[in-house]
Amino acid sequence: MPYLAILVLAVSGLNVFVVLTVGILLAGIVSLTSVADYELTTFGQDIYAGFGNMQEIFLLSMLIGGLSELMRQQGGLAYLTKLVSKMIRTFGSKHDKTSSRRASQFGIAGLVSMVNLCTANNTVAIIVSGSVAKEVADEHQVAPRRSASLLDIYSCVVQGILPYGAQVLLLGSVFELSPFEVVGHSYYCFSLAITAVLAIMIKQQNGTQSAVERADA
Repeated sequence: MPYLAILVLAVSGLNVFVVLTVGILLAGIVSLTSVADYELTTFGQDIYAGFGNMQEIFLLSMLIGGLSELMRQQGGLAYLTKLVSKMIRTFGSKHDKTSSRRASQFGIAGLVSMVNLCTANNTVAIIVSGSVAKEVADEHQVAPRRSASLLDIYSCVVQGILPYGAQVLLLGSVFELSPFEVVGHSYYCFSLAITAVLAIMIKQQNGTQSAVERADA
């Protein structure tokens, strides 16, 4: 029930912190009502244990936040913005909003993919390239949720096929496989990449486009 509730609430667009809080409460209710000798104190201990397991992510987020600001101060993010904008101008069209919007989406996908190749961490790639992607999306009228989806999708695609990625190395070490053998059988990542490309290429719904055009007007 907690997993299903989180999925439904997340798809409905509810705030992520509210979704996670509801998931924790539901997990506690299920445990208290169905698990023998499970008490509120045990529930509190489980929450504390989960918080302890997230400490590495907290530290990583703070360090990456500092790294992103350093990149901005030193001109790294500006360079990425120019690189993506150049690609959009090359493949887009000033007279065709649909073509320009499509090129900008490919630019966002290429941006996060390039950052992930260098960092080998999809979380880091999303955080570092997030501000640039937002700037590109705002300039070329890409919906925020679509831009965020592209960041998430392509960072995961690249992460899943990197032979030096943490997940691939861990899987290879557990099952005594070569990282290249693991990558060669990552069918989900390849399918996800192809599906995302098709989603970009297919013309967006008229309702979405008209809303954007009304905003411009």
